Amino acid sequence: MKPHLVRWHKDFGPKGLTIVYVDDGTSDTQQQVKEYVAQGKYPFAFLWDKDSKNVNAYKVEAMPAAYLIGVDGKVAWEGHPDPGEPQKLEALIKAELEKVKK
Repeated sequence: MKPHLVRWHKDFGPKGLTIVYVDDGTSDTQQQVKEYVAQGKYPFAFLWDKDSKNVNAYKVEAMPAAYLIGVDGKVAWEGHPDPGEPQKLEALIKAELEKVKK
């Protein structure tokens, strides 16, 4: 679990950002994912992608993939967030949220 994704969900979700966590279906079993969600470890949308069908269709290159989606439904950022530099990504998130407002 990525604690910074939970924090972003709490901090930026009310401002219009949606976090979707994608598991390509090879790292965790569907049962494990169900248990994680039931335990509240994922307070945001979580996609367990059986056989990596969606991952392959969208050409996701890094796993796990994180998507930050603005209120207009457009992807504001995608990739694998680096927890070592959260300020850099948070600045990008804030800038994208400002664009969504306009």
